[in-house]
Amino acid sequence: MRALIVDDEPVARRGVAVLLRRFTDIEIVGECGDGRSAVESILERSPDVVFLDIQMPGMDGFEVLRALPRESLPEVIFLTAYDQHLLRAFDFHALHYLLKPVDDTRFAAAISRARDLVDVKLKADMAQRVMKMLDGASDQYASRFAVQTGSRIQIVVAEDIEWVGSAGNYVELHVNGRSFLLRESMTSLDQRLDPARFIRIHRSRIVQSKGILELRSIENREFTVKLSDGSEHRSSRTYADRLERWLSSARICPK
Repeated sequence: MRALIVDDEPVARRGVAVLLRRFTDIEIVGECGDGRSAVESILERSPDVVFLDIQMPGMDGFEVLRALPRESLPEVIFLTAYDQHLLRAFDFHALHYLLKPVDDTRFAAAISRARDLVDVKLKADMAQRVMKMLDGASDQYASRFAVQTGSRIQIVVAEDIEWVGSAGNYVELHVNGRSFLLRESMTSLDQRLDPARFIRIHRSRIVQSKGILELRSIENREFTVKLSDGSEHRSSRTYADRLERWLSSARICPK
Protein backbone atom coordinates (compact mmCIF):
# COMPACT_ATOMS: atom_id res chain seq x y z
CA MET A 1 0.00 0.00 0.00
CA ARG A 2 1.39 3.40 -1.03
CA ALA A 3 1.11 6.27 1.48
CA LEU A 4 1.65 10.03 1.25
CA ILE A 5 2.10 12.21 4.37
CA VAL A 6 0.86 15.82 4.25
CA ASP A 7 1.44 18.13 7.23
CA ASP A 8 2.95 21.60 7.54
CA GLU A 9 4.78 20.55 10.74
CA PRO A 10 8.01 18.55 10.09
CA VAL A 11 7.79 16.94 13.55
CA ALA A 12 4.27 15.68 12.82
CA ARG A 13 5.37 14.27 9.44
CA ARG A 14 8.27 12.42 11.09
CA GLY A 15 5.92 11.02 13.73
CA VAL A 16 3.56 9.56 11.12
CA ALA A 17 6.50 8.20 9.13
CA VAL A 18 7.85 6.41 12.21
CA LEU A 19 4.47 4.79 12.82
CA LEU A 20 4.12 3.78 9.17
CA ARG A 21 7.54 2.09 9.08
CA ARG A 22 6.23 -0.48 11.55
CA PHE A 23 4.07 -1.86 8.74
CA THR A 24 6.14 -3.81 6.22
CA ASP A 25 3.45 -3.70 3.51
CA ILE A 26 3.33 0.12 3.40
CA GLU A 27 5.56 2.23 1.15
CA ILE A 28 5.91 5.94 1.94
CA VAL A 29 5.91 7.57 -1.50
CA GLY A 30 6.45 11.12 -0.28
CA GLU A 31 5.95 13.90 2.25
CA CYS A 32 4.47 17.36 1.67
CA GLY A 33 4.47 20.45 3.85
CA ASP A 34 1.68 22.41 2.12
CA GLY A 35 -1.55 21.91 0.22
CA ARG A 36 -0.40 22.86 -3.26
CA SER A 37 2.49 20.40 -3.28
CA ALA A 38 0.10 17.80 -1.86
CA VAL A 39 -2.22 18.18 -4.88
CA GLU A 40 0.73 17.84 -7.26
CA SER A 41 2.10 14.79 -5.44
CA ILE A 42 -1.27 13.02 -5.36
CA LEU A 43 -1.73 13.53 -9.09
CA GLU A 44 1.85 12.49 -9.87
CA ARG A 45 2.33 9.56 -7.48
CA SER A 46 -1.22 8.15 -7.13
CA PRO A 47 -0.95 7.08 -3.46
CA ASP A 48 -3.50 4.59 -2.11
CA VAL A 49 -3.90 6.52 1.14
CA VAL A 50 -3.02 10.08 2.23
CA PHE A 51 -2.43 11.14 5.83
CA LEU A 52 -3.71 14.70 5.49
CA ASP A 53 -3.44 17.53 7.99
CA ILE A 54 -6.56 19.69 8.04
CA GLN A 55 -5.18 23.02 9.23
CA MET A 56 -2.40 24.23 6.93
CA PRO A 57 -1.58 27.78 5.81
CA GLY A 58 -2.64 28.78 2.32
CA MET A 59 -4.58 25.66 1.43
CA ASP A 60 -6.16 23.44 4.09
CA GLY A 61 -6.84 19.72 3.83
CA PHE A 62 -10.42 20.16 2.62
CA GLU A 63 -9.27 22.51 -0.16
CA VAL A 64 -6.70 19.91 -1.25
CA LEU A 65 -9.45 17.34 -1.78
CA ARG A 66 -11.68 19.84 -3.61
CA ALA A 67 -8.80 20.60 -5.99
CA LEU A 68 -8.49 16.97 -7.09
CA PRO A 69 -10.52 15.31 -9.85
CA ARG A 70 -12.89 12.73 -8.40
CA GLU A 71 -11.16 9.85 -10.18
CA SER A 72 -7.84 10.82 -8.53
CA LEU A 73 -9.13 10.89 -4.94
CA PRO A 74 -7.21 8.49 -2.68
CA GLU A 75 -8.43 7.12 0.63
CA VAL A 76 -7.93 9.87 3.24
CA ILE A 77 -6.98 9.73 6.91
CA PHE A 78 -7.27 13.24 8.36
CA LEU A 79 -4.79 14.46 10.98
CA THR A 80 -5.60 17.36 13.30
CA ALA A 81 -4.98 18.69 16.78
CA TYR A 82 -8.67 19.66 17.14
CA ASP A 83 -11.88 17.64 17.03
CA GLN A 84 -14.16 20.44 15.77
CA HIS A 85 -13.59 19.32 12.17
CA LEU A 86 -14.91 15.80 12.78
CA LEU A 87 -18.32 16.10 11.08
CA ARG A 88 -16.94 18.05 8.13
CA ALA A 89 -14.20 15.44 7.66
CA PHE A 90 -16.77 12.71 7.18
CA ASP A 91 -18.64 14.88 4.67
CA PHE A 92 -15.52 14.28 2.56
CA HIS A 93 -15.89 10.51 3.11
CA ALA A 94 -12.76 10.38 5.26
CA LEU A 95 -11.49 6.90 5.97
CA HIS A 96 -10.47 7.90 9.49
CA TYR A 97 -9.89 10.96 11.69
CA LEU A 98 -6.84 10.94 13.98
CA LEU A 99 -6.24 13.49 16.70
CA LYS A 100 -2.69 14.60 17.45
CA PRO A 101 -0.75 13.26 19.26
CA VAL A 102 -1.69 10.10 17.37
CA ASP A 103 -2.70 7.11 19.48
CA ASP A 104 -0.98 3.84 18.42
CA THR A 105 -4.15 1.78 18.70
CA ARG A 106 -6.26 4.16 16.63
CA PHE A 107 -3.45 4.46 14.09
CA ALA A 108 -3.31 0.68 13.69
CA ALA A 109 -7.11 0.57 13.28
CA ALA A 110 -6.91 3.23 10.55
CA ILE A 111 -4.23 1.24 8.72
CA SER A 112 -6.33 -1.93 8.92
CA ARG A 113 -9.35 -0.16 7.46
CA ALA A 114 -7.22 1.41 4.73
CA ARG A 115 -5.89 -2.02 3.75
CA ASP A 116 -9.43 -3.37 3.48
CA LEU A 117 -10.70 -0.51 1.31
CA VAL A 118 -7.65 -0.43 -0.94
CA ASP A 119 -8.04 -4.18 -1.46
CA VAL A 120 -11.70 -3.67 -2.37
CA LYS A 121 -10.74 -0.90 -4.80
CA LEU A 122 -8.10 -3.06 -6.50
CA LYS A 123 -10.56 -5.90 -6.87
CA ALA A 124 -13.19 -3.49 -8.18
CA ASP A 125 -10.71 -2.21 -10.78
CA MET A 126 -10.04 -5.80 -11.80
CA ALA A 127 -13.80 -6.39 -12.06
CA GLN A 128 -14.14 -3.39 -14.36
CA ARG A 129 -11.40 -4.75 -16.60
CA VAL A 130 -13.32 -8.02 -16.76
CA MET A 131 -16.43 -6.11 -17.84
CA LYS A 132 -14.55 -4.29 -20.60
CA MET A 133 -13.43 -7.63 -21.97
CA LEU A 134 -16.96 -9.03 -21.77
CA ASP A 135 -18.84 -6.06 -23.20
CA GLY A 136 -16.32 -4.32 -25.41
CA ALA A 137 -16.42 -0.55 -25.87
CA SER A 138 -19.19 -0.27 -28.44
CA ASP A 139 -22.30 -0.58 -26.27
CA GLN A 140 -24.00 2.72 -25.57
CA TYR A 141 -25.37 1.64 -22.20
CA ALA A 142 -24.04 -0.89 -19.69
CA SER A 143 -25.83 -4.25 -19.81
CA ARG A 144 -24.07 -5.78 -16.81
CA PHE A 145 -21.70 -4.96 -13.97
CA ALA A 146 -18.88 -6.92 -12.34
CA VAL A 147 -18.98 -6.64 -8.55
CA GLN A 148 -16.69 -8.08 -5.91
CA THR A 149 -18.27 -10.51 -3.41
CA GLY A 150 -15.57 -11.88 -1.13
CA SER A 151 -12.99 -13.59 -3.31
CA ARG A 152 -15.35 -13.85 -6.29
CA ILE A 153 -16.35 -11.51 -9.08
CA GLN A 154 -20.10 -11.66 -9.66
CA ILE A 155 -21.89 -10.40 -12.76
CA VAL A 156 -25.02 -8.33 -12.12
CA VAL A 157 -27.30 -7.91 -15.13
CA ALA A 158 -28.49 -4.31 -15.48
CA GLU A 159 -32.15 -5.20 -16.09
CA ASP A 160 -32.20 -7.14 -12.77
CA ILE A 161 -31.31 -4.02 -10.77
CA GLU A 162 -34.38 -2.76 -8.89
CA TRP A 163 -32.85 0.41 -7.51
CA VAL A 164 -29.51 2.06 -6.81
CA GLY A 165 -28.49 4.03 -3.73
CA SER A 166 -25.52 6.28 -3.01
CA ALA A 167 -22.97 4.95 -0.49
CA GLY A 168 -20.13 7.47 -0.20
CA ASN A 169 -17.57 6.77 -2.93
CA TYR A 170 -19.62 3.76 -3.99
CA VAL A 171 -23.08 2.99 -5.29
CA GLU A 172 -25.21 0.15 -3.93
CA LEU A 173 -27.00 -2.03 -6.49
CA HIS A 174 -30.16 -3.66 -5.11
CA VAL A 175 -31.07 -6.92 -6.82
CA ASN A 176 -33.62 -9.52 -5.63
CA GLY A 177 -33.21 -8.71 -1.94
CA ARG A 178 -29.41 -8.46 -2.12
CA SER A 179 -27.12 -5.46 -2.42
CA PHE A 180 -23.74 -5.11 -4.14
CA LEU A 181 -21.20 -2.31 -3.82
CA LEU A 182 -19.76 -0.81 -6.99
CA ARG A 183 -17.00 1.81 -6.87
CA GLU A 184 -18.60 4.47 -9.07
CA SER A 185 -20.35 7.79 -8.58
CA MET A 186 -24.11 8.17 -8.98
CA THR A 187 -23.57 10.66 -11.81
CA SER A 188 -21.30 8.29 -13.73
CA LEU A 189 -23.67 5.35 -13.26
CA ASP A 190 -26.66 7.47 -14.25
CA GLN A 191 -24.96 8.18 -17.58
CA ARG A 192 -24.22 4.49 -18.16
CA LEU A 193 -27.74 3.18 -17.45
CA ASP A 194 -30.35 3.11 -20.20
CA PRO A 195 -32.72 6.07 -19.59
CA ALA A 196 -35.51 4.04 -21.19
CA ARG A 197 -35.25 1.64 -18.23
CA PHE A 198 -33.89 3.68 -15.32
CA ILE A 199 -34.91 7.02 -13.80
CA ARG A 200 -32.87 9.10 -11.40
CA ILE A 201 -35.41 10.47 -8.96
CA HIS A 202 -33.04 11.92 -6.34
CA ARG A 203 -29.33 12.71 -6.09
CA SER A 204 -28.97 9.49 -4.06
CA ARG A 205 -31.53 7.27 -5.88
CA ILE A 206 -31.99 5.65 -9.29
CA VAL A 207 -34.93 3.28 -9.82
CA GLN A 208 -35.90 0.92 -12.62
CA SER A 209 -39.10 2.28 -14.13
CA LYS A 210 -40.79 -1.09 -14.70
CA GLY A 211 -40.65 -1.70 -10.94
CA ILE A 212 -42.63 1.44 -10.01
CA LEU A 213 -45.96 0.38 -8.48
CA GLU A 214 -47.20 3.59 -6.90
CA LEU A 215 -46.51 7.30 -6.62
CA ARG A 216 -47.80 9.23 -3.64
CA SER A 217 -47.67 13.00 -4.00
CA ILE A 218 -45.96 14.83 -1.15
CA GLU A 219 -45.56 18.48 -2.14
CA ASN A 220 -43.86 20.74 -4.67
CA ARG A 221 -43.50 18.04 -7.37
CA GLU A 222 -42.09 15.51 -4.91
CA PHE A 223 -43.35 11.94 -4.54
CA THR A 224 -42.92 8.83 -2.49
CA VAL A 225 -42.09 6.15 -5.05
CA LYS A 226 -43.07 2.59 -4.13
CA LEU A 227 -41.34 -0.24 -6.00
CA SER A 228 -42.31 -3.87 -6.60
CA ASP A 229 -39.70 -5.07 -4.07
CA GLY A 230 -41.64 -3.19 -1.35
CA SER A 231 -39.09 -0.40 -0.93
CA GLU A 232 -40.13 3.25 -0.89
CA HIS A 233 -38.04 6.20 -2.05
CA ARG A 234 -38.57 9.93 -1.98
CA SER A 235 -38.11 11.81 -5.23
CA SER A 236 -36.81 15.38 -5.27
CA ARG A 237 -37.78 18.47 -7.26
CA THR A 238 -34.33 18.49 -8.87
CA TYR A 239 -35.22 15.34 -10.82
CA ALA A 240 -38.97 15.96 -11.10
CA ASP A 241 -38.77 16.52 -14.87
CA ARG A 242 -37.46 12.99 -15.41
CA LEU A 243 -40.22 11.40 -13.39
CA GLU A 244 -42.87 13.53 -15.07
CA ARG A 245 -41.54 12.61 -18.52
CA TRP A 246 -41.85 8.94 -17.58
CA LEU A 247 -45.41 9.51 -16.35
CA SER A 248 -46.25 11.25 -19.61
CA SER A 249 -44.74 8.51 -21.78
CA ALA A 250 -46.54 5.86 -19.73
CA ARG A 251 -49.76 7.88 -20.17
CA ILE A 252 -50.26 7.99 -16.43
CA CYS A 253 -51.61 11.13 -14.85
CA PRO A 254 -50.72 11.77 -11.18
CA LYS A 255 -53.73 12.60 -9.01
